Amino acid sequence: MKLLKSLVLVVAAGLIMTACGGNASKPSDVAKKVMEATLQFDFKEVKKYVVKDLIPTVEESIAQTETEEGKQMLAMYKSIMENVTFEVVGEEIAEDGNSAVVTVKVKGPAGEEDEQAINLVKEDGAWKIDKLPNAGK
Repeated sequence: MKLLKSLVLVVAAGLIMTACGGNASKPSDVAKKVMEATLQFDFKEVKKYVVKDLIPTVEESIAQTETEEGKQMLAMYKSIMENVTFEVVGEEIAEDGNSAVVTVKVKGPAGEEDEQAINLVKEDGAWKIDKLPNAGK
């Protein structure tokens, strides 16, 4: 369980910024897109799904992964994360329709499970991730 939490935190906080896209009609659709991009380490795709205030943070993470050290770390994380799966297990939209929380169950490489909450808001009419888990943003 600690390994899964550590992996999720590292990926979410430092390498992969979850978010939502303008083409997704529901917060859970956005969460699925973000999780898929996250597990594929497709940071440029993830960048499409964060609020404007978080774009510089995502760009900084992208730049770090383009260094030689970053590429080595990515290779290591990819081998660990290739057996990670997820499932959306809940979606709560606020009464005003401008914020939501999507709960995702993540199954780690050793079969351990953990639930993560993904916070989203509407920005320019599209669902976007507004907080990066454990990244202080």
